[in-house]
Amino acid sequence: MTIPATVKAPVERLVFFSDAAVAIALTLLILPLMDGVGEAARAGLSTADYLADNLNSLGAFALSFLLIARFWRAHHQLFAAVEEEPPGLFWVNMAWLFSVVFLPVATATTGALPTDAAQLCLYQGTMIVISALMAVMTILLRRHPETCAEGAGISIERVHSTLVFTALLVVSLALALVVPHLGYWSLLVLLAARPVHWVVDRVRASTA
Repeated sequence: MTIPATVKAPVERLVFFSDAAVAIALTLLILPLMDGVGEAARAGLSTADYLADNLNSLGAFALSFLLIARFWRAHHQLFAAVEEEPPGLFWVNMAWLFSVVFLPVATATTGALPTDAAQLCLYQGTMIVISALMAVMTILLRRHPETCAEGAGISIERVHSTLVFTALLVVSLALALVVPHLGYWSLLVLLAARPVHWVVDRVRASTA
């Protein structure tokens, strides 16, 4: 049912739905590892054998869990100040959820298939899309301050944070493709997110 233009759409239900979808995505991450336990048991492997055989899958699970948790935390903090949906937010948020829920599929390939350019693009590309859509939502909400609670708003620093993280993900993928032996170690560039964000804010402050 279409909401009339004169009726304001509260954001709570969108947030609750998003939280549930992210929780499901986190749960889906573990399924390939659960299947691996059954296969190991049928093959007569020990626990140590299972862990050794699934080391890549375990690492991919941990990495994706942390990244989804980080994305969810950013989503939670972004919507904490929002009371109403501005036009377009619903569909951008749905695209964000689509990407988050797809990440377990990309994660499963990292543990089950050899690492190649297609896999790197699928996995890190999915994370780039998630982060970019978060940036779009952040910019959208900043452009509609009337949707935020009284006295609250979306700061330019939050916009910079999302853009910096997205840019570093792009750099990470580029490094992984240009220097193949780096593989997923290229994601370590994400550790530079805070320092780069700090530099961007200092530069902006000095030129304001």
